[in-house]
Order: sequence, then C-alpha cells, then structure tokens
Amino acid sequence: MKANLILNQSNEIAFMYGEDLGFEPEWASIDVEHGELYIAEIGETGEGKHIKLDSIKQEIYERILPDTQILLVRVKDSDITKPEHTAWVPLMITQKIL
Repeated sequence: MKANLILNQSNEIAFMYGEDLGFEPEWASIDVEHGELYIAEIGETGEGKHIKLDSIKQEIYERILPDTQILLVRVKDSDITKPEHTAWVPLMITQKIL
C-alpha cells in the first residue's frame, strides 16, 4: 500500500493512503520510533491494519507529538489530488520514554 504522512495546507497531520482498508477507520496509533501506523475500527470485529512508513520527516515528527487526532485521506489511484474519503480519528502516539 502506498501511504504518506503529510502536513496539509492547514498545518494538520494527514495520513494519505491509496487502497480501501476493508473497514471504516475509527482510530489510529503511530509508533514514531519504528515508523509504523496502525489504523483500526472499534466495532465488534475490531479490524485493523499495520502500515510501515518509509520514514517520518523531522518536521512531521515534531508536529505530530502533541496531536490527539489525525486526518485519514483515502485517495484514488495513489493521486493526492483525488481524495475519495476523509475522516478525523483519535490518534495515540507511542514513543520510547528515556
């Protein structure tokens, strides 16, 4: 799956992805140390999906730490100019405590 964390024009963290997850995302968790995002639903099935990120830019890393929500954007044909579905979901951040 092609996916990216970006800062949008409103300085909000957005996660853009290019394929249907097969469920309606209701929350997300980011492990910033391992560069992994987990998106899941809360319902009875509790389906979820782990997505490995190539890297998190320092600017996004610093910006994401205080956030409590993230904008999920599914795009058509991996083209960010063709959003198909957007949703704000609660965000949990996992980071190593020194």
